[in-house]
Amino acid sequence: MRRVPKQVGLLYAVLVGAFLAWYIARGHKVDYLVIVVSAFIALLTLPAAVVAVLRRGKTGPAPARLGDRADQLAQAVRQQWEAEARLRRLNDPFPLPVAWEAANADLVESWTHLKELAEDWPGQSPETDPAWALSSAGLAGKGGDIIQVFERVPTRRLVDLGDPGAGKAMLLIRLLLALLEHRPSGGPVPVLFPLASWDPARRDLYTWMAEQLAQDHPALRAPTLADPAQAGTGTQARALLAQRLVLPILDGLDELPEILRTRALHAINQALPAGQPLVLSSRTTEYRSALTTPTGVTVLPDGAAGIRLLPLDPAKAAAYLERDAGGPDTKAAARWRRVTAALGAAAPVSQALSTPLGLFLARTVLVSTWSARSMSVLSASSMATTPVPADWERSACDDRGGNPAPWCNGSGRSVQPR
Repeated sequence: MRRVPKQVGLLYAVLVGAFLAWYIARGHKVDYLVIVVSAFIALLTLPAAVVAVLRRGKTGPAPARLGDRADQLAQAVRQQWEAEARLRRLNDPFPLPVAWEAANADLVESWTHLKELAEDWPGQSPETDPAWALSSAGLAGKGGDIIQVFERVPTRRLVDLGDPGAGKAMLLIRLLLALLEHRPSGGPVPVLFPLASWDPARRDLYTWMAEQLAQDHPALRAPTLADPAQAGTGTQARALLAQRLVLPILDGLDELPEILRTRALHAINQALPAGQPLVLSSRTTEYRSALTTPTGVTVLPDGAAGIRLLPLDPAKAAAYLERDAGGPDTKAAARWRRVTAALGAAAPVSQALSTPLGLFLARTVLVSTWSARSMSVLSASSMATTPVPADWERSACDDRGGNPAPWCNGSGRSVQPR
């Protein structure tokens, strides 16, 4: 609060003294002096009170602290992705036990380098953190292990790789919700950013992420300072990023045009240096090709470890289908036996149902029809050429009085499997 200038205080004293001299010279009674002086002082303070009210009305309430804003963002992100998990039926009838192993050594930094990098960070103890894995082999896991695996990486920077439909996006959602569950108040908020809308040739990563945050969460468009005209003012979205209160989960490097992928990796390294946690996902083949620049230089994500998703275990895929049908002894489950008996063999059906997307499409499309023809299509020779038959995707995207499947866009066409 600003102090009253000394000149104003002196003026008040002179005015009060003059008034008292005039009052006594006129022969007024002293009994009324206290009342009159009190009223006079009240009138003198009225202008200052009016100015204070007008000033408060102009500036509005003080902006929320960034820690509070981060907590609000965390709640909104949790609600968003819990709803998305229900829409994608990720837990229906139960989460698919997707498994993974450490990515090939040529796709990521060496484990020795990751440990040395993390140990050299300011404030880091010279002793190895017991939570870190001893080697990249310690990153192998399945299902709900993903948050523990993330914490085992010394730098907390992870690349999620896999074939089309292998469950990369599903795993990112599970990691995001687990990170939110363990997040301390005022801590970083995991936010998933689909990279398909980013053009690294036109937008730096920070600017693009700030725009995405403001678009999905309009409250973050507000300025960080009370007076927007003050120099250095930015949006709360930008401030959260600058203070590292956002943990970026960048989904789909492969969804960028091929010509931009290497540039995108370089831009990610520039915007998010090795001291900041992050997660990046991509199809393996597209990721590998993006690592080499036109001049032959290799560009790896700085300080990142990697995992590669594995095909579904045939026995677990069969158990999933039977449980979805109500249990192994039900009539509905018996209809799947012709299919599950072929899992793990060289049959095309085994290839088609080796990914979460293929399995999900099968149960969604075929259970809705349950005809002899729909079951026989699983063993058709045409399936040998693709892990996810195109006619399954078209059928799943048809809106027959209900809602289209979650991997479909508004036009009823299938999007690329993740």
